[in-house]
Amino acid sequence: MHTKKRQQLQNIWDVAGAPFGPEDIDMEKAYERVMSRVKGRKWYQSPPALYLQRAAAILLLPLTLGLIYLLVNRSGKESGGGQIVYMEVTTPFGMHSRMNLPDGSAVWLNAGSMLKYPAVFTPGARRIYLSGEAYFKVESDVDNPFIVETENLTVEATGTAFNVEAYVADSMTSVTMVEGKATVGIGIARPLSIKPGERIEYNLSKGDYEIKLTDAYKWYAWKDGKIVFRDDPLEYVFKKIGQTFNVEIIMKDTSIGRHPYRATFEGESLDEILRLLRMTAPIRYKYFDRKKNTDEHYMKQRIEVYRD
Repeated sequence: MHTKKRQQLQNIWDVAGAPFGPEDIDMEKAYERVMSRVKGRKWYQSPPALYLQRAAAILLLPLTLGLIYLLVNRSGKESGGGQIVYMEVTTPFGMHSRMNLPDGSAVWLNAGSMLKYPAVFTPGARRIYLSGEAYFKVESDVDNPFIVETENLTVEATGTAFNVEAYVADSMTSVTMVEGKATVGIGIARPLSIKPGERIEYNLSKGDYEIKLTDAYKWYAWKDGKIVFRDDPLEYVFKKIGQTFNVEIIMKDTSIGRHPYRATFEGESLDEILRLLRMTAPIRYKYFDRKKNTDEHYMKQRIEVYRD
């Protein structure tokens, strides 16, 4: 609970953006101003409330300087020698979040994902970096294309809506078009153009890709709190559930992985989803206690699935 609250507060801080640039900060002047006010009277000549206010001001100063330090250290260097302040937003597993970028484009960030973007876009390109999954509703700007960079591919668009799946631990990176059009760059190959209702899947282990027609909503329904399966094999179902809730689901009988499954989950917990799966598919499952790694961090929750 505390971890989720802390992450939510961190995201609020990140999304809010920097109210000023590092170059506007004069720490010496700020320190002198606080100290001149505090030194005006001795503590025993001041009313208790006033003394507490001044003491709080002294305590607040290191915190303010700490925030300034974090702000400056989130900066990246432009090729021209100036500074760009980068914001970084993460979404914990089991949750998803929505935010607006500096150009007004809307982004939904799925569980276990990270988005890095500049506090202010520079002319020429609106470039952001994604690890995980996100749905983008891009504001139109032909002169400044919107570019999403992932570890294995790049998506370039102007005013469109699309979903990107790019989890680092996944062997498949995918882009699903919803509105407009975009180009997808994979390695040194010529950029590929995709249209609404099309989905490109890039298989990292094989080094090839496939473009196919699809029900686009199935792939971005998560932003509405839904997990949609349409005759998908249980192997994919378990993978998606494990990805969403940060658990490791192991099939002890691989033959059940081919069993087709059709369902829509909306707002259910992991326990509820597994119970529904148990009722509607030929499976049974078993939880295992979480174990600690050598670095004292807990491993993922392990769940084994058997044919019933």
